[in-house]
Amino acid sequence: MIPVLEFINNRKAAIKIAHRGGMALYPENTLEAFHGSVDFHKVEMLEMDLQITKDDQVIVLHDDCVDRTTNGTGKAIDLSYEEISQFDAGYNFKDEKGNLSFRDKGVKIPLFEEVLKQLPNTYLNIELKGNNPTLVQKTVPLITNYNAEDKILIGSANYFQNKRVQRHFPNCGYYLSRLELYLFIFRGYFGLLKRDGDKFLTVEAPIEHHGIPVYQTFLKATNKLGKPLFVWGANDKDTIQKLIADGVAGIMTDRPDLF
Repeated sequence: MIPVLEFINNRKAAIKIAHRGGMALYPENTLEAFHGSVDFHKVEMLEMDLQITKDDQVIVLHDDCVDRTTNGTGKAIDLSYEEISQFDAGYNFKDEKGNLSFRDKGVKIPLFEEVLKQLPNTYLNIELKGNNPTLVQKTVPLITNYNAEDKILIGSANYFQNKRVQRHFPNCGYYLSRLELYLFIFRGYFGLLKRDGDKFLTVEAPIEHHGIPVYQTFLKATNKLGKPLFVWGANDKDTIQKLIADGVAGIMTDRPDLF
């Protein structure tokens, strides 16, 4: 497997990235989603979110709480992984027809280590949620033990957490925090970008922000700086095709079946 930077720079087309594993097709951030998107939709990269449990286990979960995606309740940080593993992570998922097609099928919130173990040949795009330094500390040995540094883009929307990421994962690619993203688009809008001094690997940005189109501004800024742009929020065929035509580096989608 070639290093992720080389993979991005040598791509022949936009990289297909399953957002939370393809959350429109499968229960989000689950092994079922990750395997389904890789095996059936041939995604090249999986996007996912990490949280920490009460007993310092690194799990794949977007929200602070388990309530939205499972039949359990409570914050991950207040629950042990043994408790969390009892919850049904397919309980609330509805497919296109409105069916609860993954309920009572044994779908669980996975440990991050399970992802590393089961998907060794897939690139990963990881967000460390919140501002808990323990999450960073506990994620480091998992990535190094599986020799996964070269296949990972990692970061956090939280500025302070993202700075920890950059210190602790020097051999991974990383992206901008939310604050840095705002500064990036501000600098791009006023023509203040410089090619030197920016060590991040990719810019990961939405199509819209609070209903305001921002994609074109990011595209112009990244083209000027020579950085790859990954875009999220593209969940229909027309938008995906438009992004492909515009030459973006990667597309994070809930619908990897639409490529």
